[in-house]
Amino acid sequence: MTKNIDKNELLKEFLVSLNTNKWTNSNYLSVVSKSISSEAVWDSSFPLKLRDLTAFFISRSLENIELPIRDQFIEMKTQERLEIILISYLNQFKDSKLIIERLIEYFKSPESLFATPASVYLISDKFWQLIEDTSIDFNFYTKRFILMSVIVPTTLFWINDESKDSLNTIDYMKKCFKRSMKIGKIKNKIKETFSRFL
Repeated sequence: MTKNIDKNELLKEFLVSLNTNKWTNSNYLSVVSKSISSEAVWDSSFPLKLRDLTAFFISRSLENIELPIRDQFIEMKTQERLEIILISYLNQFKDSKLIIERLIEYFKSPESLFATPASVYLISDKFWQLIEDTSIDFNFYTKRFILMSVIVPTTLFWINDESKDSLNTIDYMKKCFKRSMKIGKIKNKIKETFSRFL
């Protein structure tokens, strides 16, 4: 338990630094060097340094998604539930968009070559878990990759959206889901093709 508290405090130190710095390895090292916690504590908490801190930040943010009452939520259509989850996920940062801007800059950089797809997949996987998806095999992975094609553009749009209650983002997200349905149809055709040979 103490270790988790330490990691949360270290994360706070890093996030505060984003007011004037970027989400980069060099900034991470700078924060560590100026921290009241020892370098050994940082290394113990985040062995892979910025990559581990980024994964921890995302894991923490996924814990803050607010869902409706389960009985009502389960009755909703799949897309509707995923929309609620994605907007709830983004809304937790509505007063701290700078953090997400910095994170996106990092995800676009060569520094994050391996971390970016893994991070987006982690978010997509969590979303499917939250709607209690039970798909396996081919569907398990394709659903997650298709949802990634919604999460990324919607988040990029949301960053610059100043509409009340993110209404423009919600409209844009629905369009992204509509486009993703075409990918889903292609997926089903591929699945049908494979099933003929099995």
